[in-house]
Amino acid sequence: MPNVVYTLNNAIDSFFSEAGASSSKIQCDDFVRRRYGGQIQPVNIQGLTSYTVIAGPSGNKIIQFREQTALLDMNMLELAKDIHGDVVPSCSELGWVGDPSGSPLAIYEMDRLRGENYIIARPSLTRDKRLNTVYSLASFFAQSWQKGKLASSRLANTSAISTECYARFEYLANTLPKRFLPAVTEIQAALPALLDGCYPVVLTHSDLNEMNILVDPDSGEITGVVDWPSASILPFGFALYALESALGSMGSGGWKWFDGVDGLRDAFWSAFREQTGLSEPQTRLVKLAGKAGILIRYGTAYDCGFPGMIGVRDENAEDFRYLDALIF
Repeated sequence: MPNVVYTLNNAIDSFFSEAGASSSKIQCDDFVRRRYGGQIQPVNIQGLTSYTVIAGPSGNKIIQFREQTALLDMNMLELAKDIHGDVVPSCSELGWVGDPSGSPLAIYEMDRLRGENYIIARPSLTRDKRLNTVYSLASFFAQSWQKGKLASSRLANTSAISTECYARFEYLANTLPKRFLPAVTEIQAALPALLDGCYPVVLTHSDLNEMNILVDPDSGEITGVVDWPSASILPFGFALYALESALGSMGSGGWKWFDGVDGLRDAFWSAFREQTGLSEPQTRLVKLAGKAGILIRYGTAYDCGFPGMIGVRDENAEDFRYLDALIF
């Protein structure tokens, strides 16, 4: 997506001015105040399609107001919690706020998980804490590998999944600069193995970025994974771009890996294989799925119209710094 300077007030103002909703921030805050009392505290990182506040006298609840185009799928949330346990918040629907004849906002209540957004905690994490983040990620993905296939099977439409995956990489082959075509071709050749019915297709977070992962700043351990709208069923590993996001960051001078990145990456794969019992051939296929996810995330325009997993490239920009850094 286009690079912008984020401020909390601008994010909130932008949501209410651009959402086309028939409710206002005042109406949303009034709802929270009447139901929970106490002060209204917006969370530091707001989503593009929602307004989110901390509520309750003890601040133990999250209340989120969402556009109708970004409603939460409660079945997917239940599935995520079944697979990943306490790092996924419990959630309930509270109704709507705004004029019913217009575009009211849906209201959701969630348990507030401890921790800070990784993007906020990241600068202060020591190597040992980053190692704990990596181990937590390994456990998160191991849960998906071990539990995800069976849990996701009732929601899996294998024909639709296959059609979407082939269409995505045809799109990438036609739109990315030529230097990325060998990587795209490599994934296209691997798609039959990733979609053969034996390789797991699992619940996949659509936007597993630094803002949607919570960590304990004192230990680096992951305490929450939030914002599950548009989660979909895809071949396991398509969300492994989250690992690379935990190993470096993008700045004005380009992508910079953290010190000891090779050791951190090796620690992830060692822990992941230990928890899952993957063979070397299986691990190679998982790594190919991870490369597929990087191509989808950073090579797909954010407004291209594909469902599920979110692309973040600005279609009108020639900025491929993420792909240049992460495709190797």
